[in-house]
Amino acid sequence: MDTIIVPEVTQTPHQSIGMDNPARFVDMLLTSLLVYDAATLYAEFQAEDSTEAMIIWRIQPRDEGVYSREIEIPSSSAKGSFRKVLACFGQHCMGDQPYNGYALRLLEQRGRVHRCHFYLSNSAGSGFWIRIYAALAA
Repeated sequence: MDTIIVPEVTQTPHQSIGMDNPARFVDMLLTSLLVYDAATLYAEFQAEDSTEAMIIWRIQPRDEGVYSREIEIPSSSAKGSFRKVLACFGQHCMGDQPYNGYALRLLEQRGRVHRCHFYLSNSAGSGFWIRIYAALAA
């Protein structure tokens, strides 16, 4: 399995909280995830009128000794922007699956390699969400 090198992005991209550059926003989310030995990154679009809602990206650390419940990462409130980020994950991290699917990938950053399970839904029928389970590779 090939290893994907993730560029380190430690600041939220400025324009519209990163939505003008979804690839950079994805790298920032992955950078936030990969600082932990084991963690889950997830987000879901939910709205009554299906056009506007605040999307909150969350990281749930699973490292021993880390007692934080969740870490929230700011995001856009636009469904279209969220879908662009999901598509970017699908294209770059999941073998060109911008709408839905599963992939197991190795991600490397700062010399650390994580085994990551990606689950993605980016279609009206199954909803708009993502889950990434990451753990240091043995």
